[in-house]
Amino acid sequence: MSLAVDYKKTSSKDEAFSSVREVITPEYISKFKVKADVDYDESDKIITATGKGFTLVFSFDESQVGLDLKLSLMLKPLRGQIEGMMVKELKKVV
Repeated sequence: MSLAVDYKKTSSKDEAFSSVREVITPEYISKFKVKADVDYDESDKIITATGKGFTLVFSFDESQVGLDLKLSLMLKPLRGQIEGMMVKELKKVV
């Protein structure tokens, strides 16, 4: 996990997972001009978005959501911008 956002608007990992699940959709990811497959693992409370050259993983525990972003060499210069936008979005919902 490279970044973590503490829960402020939600009180449990189940509630946070549900809130983030509503936001992180293939349609939301397409705003970044990339196509992604999004997988929602209810049992482990993990959301994974995978596309060409990237993997974005949200993992939920009792007090925070972790964000892990893996980028191809071509996309690495965008890491700060992408992480910043994801953290901003997470803070709005969790």
